[in-house]
Parts: sequence; C-alpha cells; structure tokens
Amino acid sequence: MQQNDLSALWQQALVHFQHKRYAEAEALCMELIRHAPERPLAYAMLAQTCHVAGLTREATHNAFLACQRAPTASSQEILEVAEVLVEVGEHQLAHALLGFIDPELPANAGGLVALARLYSSLEDQTRALRCIELARAAGHDGHVVAHMQGILQSFTGPIDAAVAACEESVAKAPTYGHGHWSCAQFGRKEGARERVARMRAALEQPGLENDDVTYLHYGLFKEFDTLGETDQAWASLMAGAQARRNVTVHDAAQETAAYDGLIAATSGGFLDQCADVPTDTTPIFVVGMPRTGTTLLERILGNHPQIKTCGELNDFRDQMQWVNNRRLSLTLKQDIGEYVARLDANLLGQRYLAKTAWRAEGSTFYVDKHPMNFQWCGAILKALPHAKIIHLRRHPLDSCFSNLKELFAHKYYPYSYALDELATHYRNYARLMRHWHAIAPGRILDVRYEDLVSQPDVEARRVQAYLGLQEVEGVTDILANKTVTTTASTLQLRQPIHTRNVGGWRRYAAGMAPVQALLSDLVRAYEDEAAGADVLPLAAASGA
Repeated sequence: MQQNDLSALWQQALVHFQHKRYAEAEALCMELIRHAPERPLAYAMLAQTCHVAGLTREATHNAFLACQRAPTASSQEILEVAEVLVEVGEHQLAHALLGFIDPELPANAGGLVALARLYSSLEDQTRALRCIELARAAGHDGHVVAHMQGILQSFTGPIDAAVAACEESVAKAPTYGHGHWSCAQFGRKEGARERVARMRAALEQPGLENDDVTYLHYGLFKEFDTLGETDQAWASLMAGAQARRNVTVHDAAQETAAYDGLIAATSGGFLDQCADVPTDTTPIFVVGMPRTGTTLLERILGNHPQIKTCGELNDFRDQMQWVNNRRLSLTLKQDIGEYVARLDANLLGQRYLAKTAWRAEGSTFYVDKHPMNFQWCGAILKALPHAKIIHLRRHPLDSCFSNLKELFAHKYYPYSYALDELATHYRNYARLMRHWHAIAPGRILDVRYEDLVSQPDVEARRVQAYLGLQEVEGVTDILANKTVTTTASTLQLRQPIHTRNVGGWRRYAAGMAPVQALLSDLVRAYEDEAAGADVLPLAAASGA
C-alpha cells in the first residue's frame, strides 16, 4: 500500500475514533498494522479503544507494542504514544520513551508544551520546567504557557519567579481564572485589594467559561481569607463551590452504597490468606483525606536516610485494574466490593512492586502518598503483607473545611463542593477506616494532625518505631528537605512546622454549621479523645 493510501486510512481511523465509532476505528487500525507493522500509532489507538472498553490488559499490551516501535518515529508520534502509556498506567515506559525527544532541537519546539505536561504528570518537574523555558524562548509564549511556567516554578522554586510568571499570565489574559487563582495562592497581603478588584472586574465580563468563573471565585476566597474578611471570603467560596458542583457528577447515596459493599466484601477472613511477595523493599502508604497533613508527614519521612519519597502514585489502583482487567471509575460503584474480593493478591502485589521499583531507586523503604489509597487498605495488606500504612487523622471539621476550600482538578474529590455531600463523605471515610482497623488490628498506624504539628519530634519517633527503623534526629526539619512536591501544600512546606491551621474551620463556624450538625457525634468523639477521655477512637464512633 502506498504512503498516501496509508495516510488516508489513518485519517479515516482518526475520524471514527473522535466520533466514538470504536469498532470502525479498530478495524482500520488492524488494516494499517497489516500493511505497516513498524508504525506505532495504530497500536496506540488500539490501546485507547481497549481502554475505553475497560479492557486494561489488552490496552496495556497494545500500548507496549506502540512503545516498542516509537523510538524511531517522529517526536510527535513519540508524544502521542507516551500519552497513551500514561493513560494505561505505564509510567516508567512513558518516562523512558520521552527521553528519545531532545528538547533542545529547534525541530522539536512545536511539541515542547505537550512534552512539559507529560514530564510534569510523571513527577519530573525539573525537565518539565526546562521544556517550558525552551518553548517560551521559541515563541510559544501565551498566557497558558506563562501560567504553566509559574506553576512549575512554584514546585521547584524560586517563588518570586513563580509569582512573576503567574502575574504575567493574568496580564496576557485578564479573564483567565486559573491564572488569577494561582496568583492568590501565594498568600500575599501586599496587593491583595488590587487583585480582588481585577478578579471582580473579570467576573463582570460576558461569556466567561464555567472554569474561569469557578477559579475566580476561589481566588477571591483566598484573597479575602488572607485579608481576614471572612464574610466575603465565605460568600466567594460558596459561589465557587456551586459553580464547580454544577459541572460535577457525584451521587452521595451511591458512594455510601459502594462503601457498604466494600466493607461487606472484606469482612471476616479477608486477610486470612495473603500474598507471598518479595520483601526486600517496603512500601509505606500514607493515607487519609486530602489536606490533612499527608504531605507534611511525607516530608518528615523523606528526611530519613533509608526512605525515598515518591509522591502521589496511582500505581496501586492501576495494578488493581490490570489484575481484574477492568477499569475503575473515579467514583466508586456499588460492585466495588466484589471487584476487590476477586483480586489475585499475589499478582497484584508482585506487579505493584515491579511497577514502582524505578521510583524507589534502590531504597529499602519508599513512600506512596496518595490519600485516596485509604479505600484500598484491605487490598494493600492482602497483596503486600509487609507494607506499612500510616493514616493521617484530623479534626472532622478541619478535615472538611480543608477539602471545601481547595479547588481540586476536575473529577477528583467530587464530594467536596456541597456541604451535605462533604459530611457524608467524611462519615463514609471514617467508618471505612474503622473497618480496616477491625480486620487488621495493629497494622495501621494512626497519626493525628494536631499532634504532628504540636509535637513533631514525638510523633516522628513514634512513626520510626512503627516502621522498625533506627531513630534519626532532625527529621522534622522540613525546610532541609529539598524534594519537589506537587501537592496543594507545596507553598506551606516552605515554612517550618506550625500549628496555625489547627482549628481553622472556626473562623467560618457560621458557614460550617450544617457540617457540624451532620457530624456532631464524630466531632464530639474526636474532641473527647484529644482531651484524653476514655472513649473509642474517632473511626469507632462513625455510626457503622
């Protein structure tokens, strides 16, 4: 078949794929492979069609075939294959493949922004930032690229440069809500009034996208909060939360039913038979609700010479999907209990260790700090019996408020934009953690955020003892830890450990009253426990 014919066939396949005619796209991909088996993109599209169908193993296999053929392809094709590898959870392969693109070559300038995005998603922020700098030098210098540079510099430093780049993005596009929001996150009182005025002016412009409206309101909340004007801050927060909730799919009753199913399926003898996997490296899972101190604890752990921190990994969830050959939705369905119950624990444990080994870089212990792994504590302990799990707890109302005021990426933490749904999620989370403690007594270490910030050295010693590590002094000096972090806490970690955020919800007590009423029993139990009363832990009072 001639080159022109192959190109026409590929264009037809693209049209079918874009219109979700996946069977037709697959048929054309198979034809392309018959005539040009050395070209990668048909395999990549097959991987995507399998991924859409929920066939994780087939998707991974085809992505691997695409990867094998990609190194000799064009840089654009390498980028497309790497995106598919990330999509199916093959992060190490994706990172290695990107190494075949030389960002310094002028011929690759057109793909530098996409290359930066991929490197950033793979937690290689240094390379991502270099790609953005080269893109801007090559003339790709719009507001989105300037903003990307600011975000990357906020991860890697220096902060002054990050501020300047975010300000530049707003100057280039005055209604760009994400840029305004980023400018507000730096917590500067100086210039706050001017930033409030320009956000209000932006909100008055016609035809704003929902994203811009949402980010502008959350930016106003942050500025008013910094200024101490809590009434206006709360009004802005509620407006932003409503805007995001309007485009977010979440069913609190479905979530509750899913947690019911998960608890029922992992009761009794769920952990009687566990996997037999290599134990030369030990993963440490740091779990809990987001914004409850998980990143702070990760920084402390990272100061220990035997521990490598790896950020928020999706690998455990990815390998669950591969083992069961079925994708998981971000919002759990009622059949999640059956899904977890039929996992092959040996295969899951072996694949997780294999897929994260490159992150550990030979360290004896390594940290996987994805908060939502709290959902999988039972599966983790079954597949990785030697794993350590540290659970961060925080006052129920501080936990809920910290989630409420954070604008997460689309589709993540969808419960966090309505007060009643937020309270329901906290109750579900608390009772699930009670369940894990019940079926695995002594296996999960609870660390209270309030104790971690008020007596960090005491808690650090307790954590090291739980891990079976030699005690190392000075691990609580988080400013000495220069590891890049990409979580919402990145700016807070540039300060010494402090207690200023303990009880932060009280500044917004009137607005938080509905959540307080819905969680009154859990609040009382947590506060009694903190006061030393003879009560059950928080999770045990969760109503389950």
